[in-house]
Amino acid sequence: MKPACYLTAMIMVAAVCAADIAERPVEGTLEGVNGFRKPKGAVAMVVPGFLWLEAEDFDDYGAWKLDTQFVHKMGSGYLLAVGVGEPIADAKTRIKIQHSGRYRLWLRTLDWLPEHSPGRFTVVVNGMESTQTLGASGKSQWRWESAGEFQLEKGENPIVLKDISGAFGRCDALILTTDMSYRPPDDYDDTRRERARLSGISYEVVDGGEFDVIVVGAGTAGCSAAISAARMGAKTALIQDRPVLGGNSSIELGVGTDGASVSKANARETGIVEEGNLIRVKKGQHKMSAAYQELAAAEPNLSVFYNSRVIDAEKSGTDVISAVLAVNTLTLKHKRFRGRMFIDCTGDGWVGYYAGAEYRFGREARSEFGETAAPEQADSITMSGCLMGDLALGYRAQDEGHPVEYSAPPWAVKLLPPEDFHRKPRGFARGQWWLEHPGTFNDLEKPERCRDELIRIVFAYWEWIKKYSEYKDAARNYKMTYVPYIDARRETRRLVGDYIMTQQDAEAGTMFPDRIGYGGWSLDVHNPKGIHSGKEGPYDFDGRVPLYSIPFRSLYSVNIENLLFAGRHVSVTHIALGTVRVQATLSVLGQAAGTAAAMCTDRSVTPRSIAQHHIGDLQQQLLKDDCYIPELKNEDPADLARRAKVSGSSTRMFTIFDKSSFKSDPGTRHPMQMSRAVMFRRGVDRQVGEFYALLSNTTDKPIKVQVHLRGSAANQDYSSQQDIGVAESTLTPGRKYVKFTFNKAVDEPYIWFFIPRTAGVEWELKKSPRIEGSRAYGSAAGGSWTVSSSQQYAAYLKPGIHIPENYAPENVIDGVARIVGSQKHCWVSDPEKGLPQWIELDFGKSVSLSSVRLTFDTELNKRFPAAPVPQECVKDYRVSVLCSGEWIDVAKVKDNFMRHCVHNFDRVETSKLRVTVDATNGDPCARIFEIRAY
Repeated sequence: MKPACYLTAMIMVAAVCAADIAERPVEGTLEGVNGFRKPKGAVAMVVPGFLWLEAEDFDDYGAWKLDTQFVHKMGSGYLLAVGVGEPIADAKTRIKIQHSGRYRLWLRTLDWLPEHSPGRFTVVVNGMESTQTLGASGKSQWRWESAGEFQLEKGENPIVLKDISGAFGRCDALILTTDMSYRPPDDYDDTRRERARLSGISYEVVDGGEFDVIVVGAGTAGCSAAISAARMGAKTALIQDRPVLGGNSSIELGVGTDGASVSKANARETGIVEEGNLIRVKKGQHKMSAAYQELAAAEPNLSVFYNSRVIDAEKSGTDVISAVLAVNTLTLKHKRFRGRMFIDCTGDGWVGYYAGAEYRFGREARSEFGETAAPEQADSITMSGCLMGDLALGYRAQDEGHPVEYSAPPWAVKLLPPEDFHRKPRGFARGQWWLEHPGTFNDLEKPERCRDELIRIVFAYWEWIKKYSEYKDAARNYKMTYVPYIDARRETRRLVGDYIMTQQDAEAGTMFPDRIGYGGWSLDVHNPKGIHSGKEGPYDFDGRVPLYSIPFRSLYSVNIENLLFAGRHVSVTHIALGTVRVQATLSVLGQAAGTAAAMCTDRSVTPRSIAQHHIGDLQQQLLKDDCYIPELKNEDPADLARRAKVSGSSTRMFTIFDKSSFKSDPGTRHPMQMSRAVMFRRGVDRQVGEFYALLSNTTDKPIKVQVHLRGSAANQDYSSQQDIGVAESTLTPGRKYVKFTFNKAVDEPYIWFFIPRTAGVEWELKKSPRIEGSRAYGSAAGGSWTVSSSQQYAAYLKPGIHIPENYAPENVIDGVARIVGSQKHCWVSDPEKGLPQWIELDFGKSVSLSSVRLTFDTELNKRFPAAPVPQECVKDYRVSVLCSGEWIDVAKVKDNFMRHCVHNFDRVETSKLRVTVDATNGDPCARIFEIRAY
């Protein structure tokens, strides 16, 4: 079995698009962020009198973009004139003609909105511009348009695609022919055959190899599935239809790896997604693509196939998949990948669909599962995606330094009248997540049409920003400079497993016996009317949930016995999808599916058998690989550390909370347009002396600010209406700590302070509270508070709070590798003793040892890891064993930045194991959550 990670052996992979990683040929390059292109192919007259030219084979794309999103629907990639209403730079190439003569030129195009024909362009051959405007056929299907006749000379002849509208014109292929009576076929299948006849391309399916596990789709779920399966020893293929890894979290799109930590304390997802995020922040990368490529490259059992779109599945019998067929989106070559276990991580359930797996589409009726947020009647409505790309959401705008006029083009959608629009964007230089089309649009059947509708929405919305929004004055000098063209989809098909997870499962915080992960994002279901929802707002439902578990039974097919799945298409209802669909949660599901698939091949069993007979083994393996499963702990009988006696060189006894304990989060300031509160554990001292809050006065005059002190029996309980004390201070203009003097005794174990609504004042957020507590906002008078357990407002007490903590050395073998509630589950050395510090495991007898797993602290209370390295993380350390009375180092590490580190070494006989921490990345204490020994 491959260890979870050992990064000293990893090699950074360049961002190239290899069709077959095993042989590493370069098929496509990603230049910059979104400059994806195909290397030029050979252009020749396969049939006398005909020359077929793929638009993708142009020498210079200019500002046109290569779009391969819809190969499965229209047969090929194509060039797309990505603009903002002004003509973009030409795409250019040169072709070699053997015989001079008169040629007719045909281009395969799409008039993507026939009632307006926005995407218009023309073609220039040998300096002669066609009189025919292309992309304006008045027909909504891909079709061939004649650009007229041209005189071509023997030798090289230039051809130019000339955009004339800046409105997403598109060109798939060109045909030059001396046969003036010839007309290319418009039908999809006929065009496919004609492409083969005239270009010489072969659609013969060649063997792509045989694998234990085949993962299709390389988003966060697919990457985690493939890497985990490979680490478990399974020969694994990862088939990805894009040029990079990461899916919605890739450098192409840029969705963050959010999960439960957005609102839950110490809840950031670990395992492979944490590895990727730590690499990302260490190396200054914006998104996950390069990190996943680095992790994938380190796995000898893993082959990655980029730009490969799975278009069919083959079965042996009625319920077993034997192979998937994939087309290379650049070369259109076909391959067959044979496997034993298949994991559908496409997000759209395509492998399951091709194999005949049961699936759902749209919203369930309320009566089916009793979900209060479900509609009365079932329908086919799904959540819309939004446009993303080149690190832009919806669009990007920039200050031109002078007024810029803008009116939406006639082909833009018609938004509700400004008085009925009712949207409040956060800023205007980029779009919003709620720039969505209505849920009646079908992202599965008509994905290109859905993407185009999002483009129409963006162009209309920018007019609203410029003319009607609260930002219209601030946006006066701004120009929209880029509109992305990739649809980051949220919901389509959902495959059916042995269990369908529901709204109630999330709301109840259900702990399933077969749980393999958890979630904590809200039940975030978007309004089915999309941008046209008016007063209803962008949400259909946004119910809060506690930390809940996700069952393994929702990750494998109910009727295809060797199919697992992970991604937004898992076995959940439309309402439950609202919480499960975020990237970090999906990564956890991917790691579980990949681990299970490898177990299936190793034991020759089905996923259902894993669920029914081996679920404990799966859960324990996931815990071993640094996943967290609520209310489960390490019970691995092979772990020698569990039976050891543990001691440490020193132990921290208190957490001292004062001004030096935290950093504020500049820029994150919450206006006091409502009451806001912060809660802390009281500590050993009953007396509350001085309270300091980091406040800003945004006016030019002093403001009196009042703070109320109350007590609470439990964290997050803001129900008390009884003031223990009230203090007042004057806040002068600017940002500063403001002192409020109380000198009051508090008996309750928690203390909280609230500031009533105060115009002109802002309260700053604190970065990563080390002290147990929370923040809240709402109404003090009625006791109606909204609570966030993962954040606190910037404030401290003087004298500081001394909180007794259990940081005992024994915590490293208690079976849990993160803070849970008030339980630390961590050894922390005494900060007064300095470093180095050590922790020691005494086995009580001689044992045979060849592997040690260490789990360090990377501050899981943050939404994402701190850059470039969490200061709490151990930096330099040694792993030593006692042999014949002498300590021998079996591992020595410098500049570590990972949470979970695995060290394999030649087997030794020893009675003691010691881990010595020589340095951290900034914290004065050594911190270790778990030590395992095998």
